[in-house]
Amino acid sequence: MTYSVKFHSNPGRDLVVSSAPMLRAFQTVATYQVEHGEIRLTKSGAWNRHCIDWVVRRMDFPNWTAEKLYSVNKVLDEYDVPPLEYLRVLLTALRLGRKMGAGWRLTKSGMALAGDPEAAYATIAPAFLFRFDHSEGKRSGEAPAGDWELWLHAINRMPEDGFTLPDLANLLFGPGAGGGWRGPAGGLFSAVAMPLEWVGLLTRTGKGGIDEMVWYRTPLWAAVLDFQRQTIARNVVPFPSRG
Repeated sequence: MTYSVKFHSNPGRDLVVSSAPMLRAFQTVATYQVEHGEIRLTKSGAWNRHCIDWVVRRMDFPNWTAEKLYSVNKVLDEYDVPPLEYLRVLLTALRLGRKMGAGWRLTKSGMALAGDPEAAYATIAPAFLFRFDHSEGKRSGEAPAGDWELWLHAINRMPEDGFTLPDLANLLFGPGAGGGWRGPAGGLFSAVAMPLEWVGLLTRTGKGGIDEMVWYRTPLWAAVLDFQRQTIARNVVPFPSRG
C-alpha cells in the first residue's frame, strides 16, 4: 500500500486569497504591471528596487512586511525578499512571465491566471513546493531526509492544536532528533515549514527559539490537500512455509 498527495483544484476563491501569501504576491506583481507597464530589471536580471518596494508595501506577506524589512535594510533589492526572488524564477520557469529587453513582463496567460485565484493557486503552489529544492537555500539546520510525500503525511498526523518542529523531527527521525536550529528541526524550518507557510498551508505563532514557534495547519490544508491511498500491483513470489 502506498500513499500520494494531490491538490484539489477548487478549494474556494476567498480561502486561497486570504490564506496564501505567495498567491497575493503574484496578484500584486500583476497589479504593478497594469500600473507601470513592465518591471525593470537590474544588470543581474532581478526585479528592480522600485518594483520590490512597491510590491512589498502591498502584498500582505507575513514576516516579509515593509516595516520589518526596512528595519534591517536601507533599500530593498530582490534578494532581500526571498519570496519575490522565488516568485520571479518560478513564473519564468512556468512561462507565465519573461524578460523583454531591459524589462520583465507577465505573459498574456500569466495576467489571465492572476485574475483566477483558484487556477493560479493550483498552478503556482504545487510547482513552488515540488519543483524547487528548498534545502539548497536553507539558512539553518541540516537538509532533512525524506521527500514531500513523507513530510506532508507526517504533518497531517501532528496535533490539531499545534506542534513544534522538534516535535515533527522526532516523529520523522526518532526521539531526540530535533537538535535545535542546527539539527533536523532547523532543516525542516527552511526546507518544509517555511515553503508551506508561503503557500498558505501552515501558519505559526511565537518568535525566537525553534522550540517556541508553534505551527498549525490552516483551513486551506484540509480544503486543498487530498491524501490518497493507492494499491500498487507487485509481482510477489511467496516464500513457502516450513511448517
